[in-house]
Amino acid sequence: MAEQGVDPMAPPFLHLLSAFLAMEPTHCLVSLARVCGGGLITEGVQRFIWDNCISKVEKSHVPYSKNFLKKLINEIESAHGDILDELYEQYASYMILLKDDRLVKENSRVLKCISFLFPPGCFGIPSCPKSMQLAVPLHCSVNMLEGDTGCSIWPSSLFLSEFILSHPEIFSNKSCFEVGSGVGLVGICLAHVKASKVILSEGDLSSLANMKLNLELNQLNNRMDDPGTTNQDPNLADLNFETQVKCIFLPWESAEESELQNFMPDIILGADVIYNPLCFPHLIRVLATLLNQTRSSSPLQQDNCVEFSPDSRCIMDARAEGADIHNHDHGSRSTTNADGGGKNSVPVAYIASVIRNIETFNYFLALAEEANLDVKDLTEQCKPFDLLPYMQSYDRSSIRLFTLSYLLMGDPGNQEIEVIHSWSAPRSISTGLMYSFAQRDDFEVLDEPLYANFLRVTGVERPYREELLSKMESDGNKVVKEIIFGPGGKKYRFCKHMAKQYVPGLTKDLMKKGKHFILIRNPLDVLPSFDKVIPSSLMELGLADLVSIYSELCDLGKPPPIIDAADLQQDPEAILRGLCEDLGISFQPSMLKWDAGPKSIDGIWAPWWYQSVHKSTCFKPGRKYPVPFPFSLYDLLEQSLPLYNILRRHVKQRASLRKSTLPIPDLPVPENEKLLAWVGDEIVPRESAKVSVFDSVVQGGDSVWEGLRIYNGKIFKLEEHLDRMFDSAKALAFNNVPTREEIKEAIFTTLNRNGMFDNTHIRLSLTRGKKVTSGMSPAFNLYGCTLIVLAEWKPPVYDNTKGITLVTATTRRNSPNNLDSKIHHNNLLNNILAKIEGNNANADDAIMLDKDGYVSETNATNIFLVKKGHVLTPHADYCLPGITRATVMDLVVKEKFPLVERRISLSEFHTADEVWTTGTMGELSPVIKIDGRPVGDGQVGPVTRHLQNAYKKLTEESGVPIPTSDSS
Repeated sequence: MAEQGVDPMAPPFLHLLSAFLAMEPTHCLVSLARVCGGGLITEGVQRFIWDNCISKVEKSHVPYSKNFLKKLINEIESAHGDILDELYEQYASYMILLKDDRLVKENSRVLKCISFLFPPGCFGIPSCPKSMQLAVPLHCSVNMLEGDTGCSIWPSSLFLSEFILSHPEIFSNKSCFEVGSGVGLVGICLAHVKASKVILSEGDLSSLANMKLNLELNQLNNRMDDPGTTNQDPNLADLNFETQVKCIFLPWESAEESELQNFMPDIILGADVIYNPLCFPHLIRVLATLLNQTRSSSPLQQDNCVEFSPDSRCIMDARAEGADIHNHDHGSRSTTNADGGGKNSVPVAYIASVIRNIETFNYFLALAEEANLDVKDLTEQCKPFDLLPYMQSYDRSSIRLFTLSYLLMGDPGNQEIEVIHSWSAPRSISTGLMYSFAQRDDFEVLDEPLYANFLRVTGVERPYREELLSKMESDGNKVVKEIIFGPGGKKYRFCKHMAKQYVPGLTKDLMKKGKHFILIRNPLDVLPSFDKVIPSSLMELGLADLVSIYSELCDLGKPPPIIDAADLQQDPEAILRGLCEDLGISFQPSMLKWDAGPKSIDGIWAPWWYQSVHKSTCFKPGRKYPVPFPFSLYDLLEQSLPLYNILRRHVKQRASLRKSTLPIPDLPVPENEKLLAWVGDEIVPRESAKVSVFDSVVQGGDSVWEGLRIYNGKIFKLEEHLDRMFDSAKALAFNNVPTREEIKEAIFTTLNRNGMFDNTHIRLSLTRGKKVTSGMSPAFNLYGCTLIVLAEWKPPVYDNTKGITLVTATTRRNSPNNLDSKIHHNNLLNNILAKIEGNNANADDAIMLDKDGYVSETNATNIFLVKKGHVLTPHADYCLPGITRATVMDLVVKEKFPLVERRISLSEFHTADEVWTTGTMGELSPVIKIDGRPVGDGQVGPVTRHLQNAYKKLTEESGVPIPTSDSS
């Protein structure tokens, strides 16, 4: 059992157990284990892992468990934690068992258990078991990219399974047919929600055999063959066994239409079937045959059938508003007979897939259109519940959900038009984008249909106000219902909107229905030409409204794509292709050009605003050099630019000439992606944590700093670090320095805001401050110092368990003749040059010598050696007298080791018995090799271990407590 007080069936321990049974990547398990322990993998968490995971491992899980234990042990050791003996012993046992890798080779398949965990609000949903969990054991391949890929659990199968369990009313009492059923997970979920019949098809015999094995494992096949079976596994008690489940061998290329027509399913499903273009013609033929079947509905189906389209309100919205979702049947479309009689049920397909290549997807769409299939993207309208919260490797956001239905010939009025909303500010080349979409053969366009309503509600003046109000509908909700979402002659409708026209009183359907994207443009490019028609103001620009629209769409679960006008001008084809991909439509080359001159689709206001765009025939790059900015609008620029930058951060598609060629790097600690930092006199998010270009730290590295570490709710050696910071600031003649209490309050506030009370490092910086003009002289610093408190989740940066390696740098440490190292300044070029030498030698750090060739320190830490029981460290003449250095020197004396401080040559370090380095960021780090020479026997020495333990004990017992809201 886990430690007292731990409920193994409640998050986060349930998530950890579920992730282990599902064989999530080991780094995900370690991350969940840290969550269980509040940031550290405590002994209680280890006990839980042993009792509930490792001790119950089956044979096929052994290689996986070995890798998990290796990762877990390394994580605990790096945090100086104690490891359970059982975990060490089991890992050693695994190493012996797997020595020749025979067990790995023998077990190409494993038994995973996928646990669907229903959130508390789901208890009334028919698919939700009493236990709030649905566990599905599955035999599957070890690696989804090796061996039989059909025996792997693909992300789209997980998504489709979540969708089925989230919306059981769609599939209940329906005949369902899955193409490419893989491991059978979707079919098992269909049986659970009481589908009347489930047919699982697979074109690979090995995958088919594995699928049948999984159905038997979940007691489905046995029940179908023998309804009288009673020896049911109690762990599967929540599964439904009345559903008929049948597995068939069905290669798409050889499937006969007569065979397919015999099935007549209500619903067709497919997970990750849109991947191989060579298979698309066969897949489309199978789907078209299954979908092109009309038949009379039963009386029950007629009573419950509602017209379904992806633009209609989702079941999820009905749940949120307390509606009775169980009376909705989204499992079939309904069409009225030609004679006006009863309704016929028409099959619908649900396809979940990751779009890996837009050209491949466009090919699929083209074949679907040729086969008279209507494809709609349902992803944003009907999101499933997060039933797999523990699966950190499962990226739900990469998966799209499509519906396919067969278009009935001669009945175009039955097809609802899909609306694409474009939101922008004025002068953002939005009209050019409207012309671009107007060139498509499947789009009709509307130019600012809400303009008249905007004028009526706000009362703002325009030169064309009266004409516009007399000729356009000014009732906004009527416009939304009858014009924006009214019937149309084409498949899509493009609506160009100005953000400021989204005024109070408009129906929420405007945001809930259709698909949205946002077009932005830098105010530096907008403002110079804006006030030629109307005076400039923040309201007229509408950037605040754009931010509000973005936030509202995100709250609705529909985060819109954002494109930048500059990117669109620079590389229009790439940006338009990316936008079409985000909107779930195919790109058409016709979007790249249009005829010059006025258009019939132009609004009444065109003569005042569209002169430039009427001269254009395509998107062209802007001027190489911009026009001078009108500084009468400087205040407006200051107000609007931060709003533009908020949206700019969410731009995904960027022109190739404007975007960085570097990939987005992974952070050493992913949790630091979202943090708050103190800059100046305020706390700001990570991406906003910046100083002025006039700040002295930018102008000349003119700043001092300290490193602080947090242990168990206390700041270690805080007063000593502040003493040194004030000494350094005084040595550099800083003026207007914050008080000691002000700096402490900034530190405490930053830690509380971030919830950082352990395993945290602070980079505390104090710059000379902002200058009134660029230049070296401190006389220009008239604003006072700038304080920066950067707190990060950060374990020790060196391997303090196994040790580190050093090389000697040719770069010499600064002499007090030049720049005294006792000043803890930010101008670290001397150290950085040495660190570069260390990096080039693949060493952890570099030793730096003084001008006479004696060892001073490393590029980042102080250094010690042990020789014949004596501890030696260099004088602090050329090095920083570190706080951790002084702490360790005190510990050396306290632990009764002889201590000597003197000049030490490099050869003495080469021949030392033990060596270690000290620093706040790395603590006490053993050195096992210097310049290719092993230190001692190449292992961490006993004196080093002794002092490490003493240092750890000291950090646990001392420090300045962090005041919190509970203590205030």
